[in-house]
Amino acid sequence: MTFWLIAVALEVVLGVAFLLSGAESAIDTGLSKAGIDFGSDLLTAARVLVVYPAALLGIALALGQVAAPDLAVLFVARIKGGRPLLHAVRRLFRPWSKDVGPRRGVRIWVTVLVVFSLCNVASGVLHHAFIPRDFTWHLSWSMVALLPVAMFLDAGALLEENGWRGFALPVLLRHRGPLAASIIVGLAWATWHFPVKYDAFTEYGLWEGLAYLGAFTIKIVAMSVVITFFWARAGQATLLAITMHGLSNDVARVGGFADGSTWQSSAISELDLAVPFIILAFVLVPYANRKGWGNLSGLSLE
Repeated sequence: MTFWLIAVALEVVLGVAFLLSGAESAIDTGLSKAGIDFGSDLLTAARVLVVYPAALLGIALALGQVAAPDLAVLFVARIKGGRPLLHAVRRLFRPWSKDVGPRRGVRIWVTVLVVFSLCNVASGVLHHAFIPRDFTWHLSWSMVALLPVAMFLDAGALLEENGWRGFALPVLLRHRGPLAASIIVGLAWATWHFPVKYDAFTEYGLWEGLAYLGAFTIKIVAMSVVITFFWARAGQATLLAITMHGLSNDVARVGGFADGSTWQSSAISELDLAVPFIILAFVLVPYANRKGWGNLSGLSLE
C-alpha cells in the first residue's frame, strides 16, 4: 500500500507539472515536425527530441510520470528496506533465472512473443467486428521491424515493471497465492492509471467514464494473471515482464489501431483487448495449479 500510494502521488505531481508547463503542446509540435504519430516508445521520444529539442522538458516530465512505479520502489527502499531491498529487486532484472537456464528460457521467450502477438491479432479481429468505424489495420513489414521496439523500448514497460513485477508481486507472494497476488497487482496497476485518464470523465461523463475505466481494469487484471504465469515460469524474470508489457501496449500496431470516438467504442476496445487474455487466464490458471506456476518465492531481503 505504501508503494502504491507513493506511485500514485508521484504520477499526480508530475502530471500536474506536465499540464502546467505546457509540455503537451511542445510534444505535439515535435511530433508534427517529425511527421510521426504519438507512440509510447523511447524511439519516438528520441525522434521528437532530434527535430524539436524544445520538447525536452515535456518528454522528461512524461517519462518521469510513467516511471512513478519504479521511482516508488526507491522511496520504499529509503523508508523500509534500504539496500537489501534494492538488491533483491535488481536480482530479478533478468531474462530468466539460473534454475530455468538458457535453453528453457529461450523457449519461454519465443512462446511469449507468439502468444502476445496472437493476442494482439485476435483483439484486432474483434475491433474490426465490433468497432469498424473507429479501427484501422494496415499490415506491413514495419510491424516486424518494430517488434523489438515494442519488446524492449516501450516506456511504460521499461519504466514500470521493476515496480509491478520486480517489487509488488514478489512482496505479495510472501503471503498470497499466485492468482490472488496477480489480481491485486492488476488492480494496483489499473487504478494507478486512473489519474491520467481523468479526461474520460470530462469527455464522456461520470457514469460513462466509470464504464470505460471498468473495462480498462478488466483488461489490466486479465493481463496481470497471464504475465504472472510466464514471469514465474521464467524464474521471476522482470525483463520478460517488460517484454510482455511492451507487447501488450503494441507500438508495432500488430493488432491495428482503435481510436474510440465515443465511450461505448472506447470501452468495447478495452474489452476486445481483454478477451484474449481472459481466455488465456482461464486456460493457464488450471494448468498452473496442476503443474505448478514455477518460481513463486517471496521477495527476500537476505
